[in-house]
Amino acid sequence: MSEVCQYCGCQPSQARADAKTLGLQEEFERGIYACCQVVAWADEQWLVWAEAAEEDGSPVEQVTKPLEYADPEREERRPGQRQILAE
Repeated sequence: MSEVCQYCGCQPSQARADAKTLGLQEEFERGIYACCQVVAWADEQWLVWAEAAEEDGSPVEQVTKPLEYADPEREERRPGQRQILAE
């Protein structure tokens, strides 16, 4: 069984990918930010992008997605987490 955070339910690979996407990889690796913080910020960023696309009248599927750094180790999404839509 893979390692999962007991607080936010994310896997280390998920948090690393989100940290890289947000430009916080170094700080995350140094322990300045916890996985719970990084994953929450990534979710918030995705929501902002989706809302902006909706306000612009653009289908979310056609907007450049902010979290495109796919990690092959990401197997499952936790409940309530954003779904990255296929192009």
